[in-house]
Amino acid sequence: MQWYKEMLNDIEREKTYCHKELAEKLRTLRPDLSESAYHWALNGLVHEGVLVREGYNSYVLSSGPSKGEYVPEYSELSKGLIKSVSDRFPHVKFAVFETVLLNEFLNHMIAQNTVFIQVEKESSIYVFRFLQECGFKDIMYKPGKKDFDLYWSKDCIVVTDMVSEAPLRTDKPHSIMLEKMLVDLSADKLIAAGFSKAEYPDIMEQAQKRYLLDKVRMLRYARRRNRQDLVLKYLEGGAVEDVAG
Repeated sequence: MQWYKEMLNDIEREKTYCHKELAEKLRTLRPDLSESAYHWALNGLVHEGVLVREGYNSYVLSSGPSKGEYVPEYSELSKGLIKSVSDRFPHVKFAVFETVLLNEFLNHMIAQNTVFIQVEKESSIYVFRFLQECGFKDIMYKPGKKDFDLYWSKDCIVVTDMVSEAPLRTDKPHSIMLEKMLVDLSADKLIAAGFSKAEYPDIMEQAQKRYLLDKVRMLRYARRRNRQDLVLKYLEGGAVEDVAG
């Protein structure tokens, strides 16, 4: 067992601790270590799901079994799309979401897939043209809701601008993060068109039960998308009438 897990024996359930309090508990175990080592140890406990970060500088002991990190299972179309764009534009930030990823959380399965590639604003038009040249079919560039409804087809690809400050993975920067996906479901009208907004609370509930969810990061991005109050309401359980659609 890692040395820092001994600290868990000195933590009360349902009590909230700040970073400094937890670091002090770690210091009593290993007073010879640096502050960065204590910070690393706390991050490790959060990553393993043993500690849950409830808000800014606020931690509680997990009340349930350890949760894993969300890793999207992409279709072959999305895998090919990610490889093509990342090979051609290795320094461009982008993330891929496809509607069939929601089937893990939905009662009514999505059969007709749509792939969204969100690209940093300065490069999205070049990625769109590149995909056309590569022979990808049924591609739309930043369509409005009417054009999307009119020209949509199965497995179509939608290129849009990425919202600044969007959370991105460091290990797999083009794989959608769960926090980003959940916020986009409530903020993006095109993405929200792929599922019933009545199922949004269930999506949120299932996501929180199954996976580690950084609520601080999620709410920061939700604030950037003007959805902070709405997302916070759904995290706590709420109505569905305000979801984009």
